[in-house]
Amino acid sequence: MRVPPDTWVEAKTNEGWGIAAGVVGLAVLCIVMATVVHQRTYRHPTDVTWHATGQQSTPEIRDARPAH
Repeated sequence: MRVPPDTWVEAKTNEGWGIAAGVVGLAVLCIVMATVVHQRTYRHPTDVTWHATGQQSTPEIRDARPAH
């Protein structure tokens, strides 16, 4: 049985690079954004300027210890 020449379908294996580049670009953008937010907002727990939400950091509160 002979196959007619017009049934040949050439594979398109080099398509989709634009979408792949877009996904990689989006991933890089998310990493950069997370790094910037982290650097601007993170305070180490031993940082003296850090305090819990609602806690006052005035000298009267910190030094209000019972006298012995």
